[in-house]
Parts: sequence; structure tokens; C-alpha cells
Amino acid sequence: MAVDSSNMVFFIGAGPGDPRYLTLEGMEALEKCHLVYALPPYPETFSAYLDGKLIRDPFELIFSEINLEVEAALNNGSVGFLVPGDLTVFSPFLPLVEHFGERSLVIAGVGILNAAAALIKRTLDMPDVSHSVVLTSPKHIDKHGDGPSLAELSSAAGTMVLYMVNRPLTDLVEELKPGFEPETPVVVVYRIGLEGQRIYQGTLSDIARVVGEDDIFGLESGKPSLGIVLIGEVLEAHADPSLWNRRKEKFWDKRFR
Repeated sequence: MAVDSSNMVFFIGAGPGDPRYLTLEGMEALEKCHLVYALPPYPETFSAYLDGKLIRDPFELIFSEINLEVEAALNNGSVGFLVPGDLTVFSPFLPLVEHFGERSLVIAGVGILNAAAALIKRTLDMPDVSHSVVLTSPKHIDKHGDGPSLAELSSAAGTMVLYMVNRPLTDLVEELKPGFEPETPVVVVYRIGLEGQRIYQGTLSDIARVVGEDDIFGLESGKPSLGIVLIGEVLEAHADPSLWNRRKEKFWDKRFR
């Protein structure tokens, strides 16, 4: 049976897990799907938008199995993947996007980093404070081991954002010391937009004490980490209001001359 060419495979940015972070385009795509692949806790948190749809965990299948299942499902309608976290970094879905090619559509969502920055009301770059942001994952560094270490990356970063932390905060702090002073602000945001959401604020020297025994990285439970770590002076630095006036004079006013 030929696949209906009007049916699509949607890769929908689902962010931290709260459906409010879906874009309107993502919501419209999800409505079209009769089969949706979603990891926990997304079947639960998106339940109001998944009623009547077949829900599958994509990691219950190997790559070839999921491709065959999707190919068959496309005969009956469109298929969706709720992509957790950030589509742009550390997402395992690219092989599937490439496999389905022209039949796939990637839809951006509000990712974890955007949601975390909004939650703490900060920008991650600031004139005279930080002009670079390094996004990385200790887990990926450990897994591949052929690039710069976390300590080396911290030395080159103005601001650092860590996904999928796979070690205790005390160990993480020791690795970050080469690049950041002890009083550098640190924020850990856990379960963004979900039940149990927490924001821990401290410095490199005391963040482990602030977090305490909370298993925010799933080291004891074995569950995926739902915490993101942000390090840098921008987390507490004050913006210079005169920059607004200079930008106005340099860019906005010129439009009317």
C-alpha cells in the first residue's frame, strides 16, 4: 500500500514537559497526529492533548523497528514525536528526521534553556560581563572523551549551561573551579513547569550545600536528569540602563533620518 503523501512525520519541540511551552504550530501539528511517540513524563503532562491518540515510547524500539512502525502508521494519518528538552542541542532525533526526509517537519518549541532563562528573568550575555555562552553536558564529555574537558571549557566560557549532569554537585564544582571564581553565581533549575519545580540559587562555593540531598540529577533514582545548571556573572549582574539610550541613538533614531 502506498503511503499517503499528505501525511507527515512531525518532530514537535515539547520543551521541559509543560504543554504551555508548545508553539501554536506545534499544537496544530499535534492535533493532526493519530500516533504520538512520547517519553515520560510527556504522556502524563500532555494528556489533555493526547486523548484518543495512540501513544508509544520511542525508546522501546530499535531504529529499524520505529521506522517500519511509522511507515505503516503514515497510511492512516500523520505521526508525531514530542521532542523533549531542546531540539537544538543533545537531541537524539536527528537520525529519524533525516530518515523521513521530505516527509518530516521539525517544529521549534520553547526549549529548556529559554524556559529557564525566562523563569529567572535573566539574559545569558551582557556587555562587559559575558560575551560567550558555552552549552555542554558532562555526560556527553564523559561518553566521547575526545574533546576539551569540562575544566577547559569552563576556562573559555563567560557563561556556562550544563545539561544532563551525571555527577554529584560537589564533583561538578571541583571541575569548574579552573574557569570560575568561588563567588560566581550558580542557578540550578529543576523540573521546569512541572510539579515539584525548584530553583536553587547560590555560588560555586555553596551551591552543593544549597541543593543538599535533593536528587535533582537522578543519580540515585536512575531516572533522566530534569535539572539544568547555569553558571556566570550574568546571573546577578545589573544591566546598564544607558545602553538602551545608546542603542536608540545608534539604531532606532537613524530609521527616521
